[in-house]
Amino acid sequence: MKIVKTQVILFRQRRLGALALLAAMLVLPFASSIAARRAPYQPENGFVSQLSSREADVLEAVQQVTEDQIIHGTYSYEKERTLYGAHGAAAAPVFGPWEQSGKVFYKIASKILAPKFFKDSGDIGTISVRYVVQSVNANTTTVRIDAVFVDARNVQHASKGQVEAAEYKAIEDALAALDEGRNKARQAVQANLDNRAASTTPGKVSAPSSTDAGEHWSLGLTLPQLEQRVSELRHEAELQAKSSGALLKSAPFRSSPTLASLPAKTEVAIVVLTPYWYGVETEDGHRGWIHRSELEPLE
Repeated sequence: MKIVKTQVILFRQRRLGALALLAAMLVLPFASSIAARRAPYQPENGFVSQLSSREADVLEAVQQVTEDQIIHGTYSYEKERTLYGAHGAAAAPVFGPWEQSGKVFYKIASKILAPKFFKDSGDIGTISVRYVVQSVNANTTTVRIDAVFVDARNVQHASKGQVEAAEYKAIEDALAALDEGRNKARQAVQANLDNRAASTTPGKVSAPSSTDAGEHWSLGLTLPQLEQRVSELRHEAELQAKSSGALLKSAPFRSSPTLASLPAKTEVAIVVLTPYWYGVETEDGHRGWIHRSELEPLE
């Protein structure tokens, strides 16, 4: 009887040991998964570069890139080397909160299959890109870009650098497009002013010839006429904030950061024209964007 009891006890101990081992095997992966889900991604070598541009311009360019619906520098299929389906986001959980200086943007693409140029990526998951914009001085701005792919098992796959470099190139292209657009807008405004000036014909004085109308349109105008024409030209190139004031934005989007709150009657010079926004410059030299609904002609 003692032998039987001993065997039963040993059997129970072994059974309990096996159950404990099985429980550990089940719990540890789950705990690891939870830990992986909660641990913010820490890139080993983030992409950092300086741009010879004002912070407001860089913020606008980055905003555009986050909304272009593309994760640059990667793809899933050889026949389609542009990865669409991305969208701008207010946050990316994999990175955790940004607690340093600078303005932060995010772009996310979900349900992406084994994207190229992420280490050991062979599953479906989510690509997250973080952009941090920091002003160095009036004409220099630093941009930091980090990218990571998190698969369905919550395993983080670091970028090999191609995504960050391609996203940075997209920001450079957006800046170049902004500069080109502003130059064209200035030229269009100047051409419009020149055409209006050339078409001005004083009372009884013959109009100047077409060859010098642009440079000598004011010949023959009386002082009151000159003052009136200057006032007209000024009204065409300048506007003022409405009685409710105006918000100077870093980019032509309602969600973009507010650079300043302009009080009523604040005058601004128009630099860029878009269907819904004015690119403006304030009297103290600050540039930004104001929605058309917030401005009115000078009184």
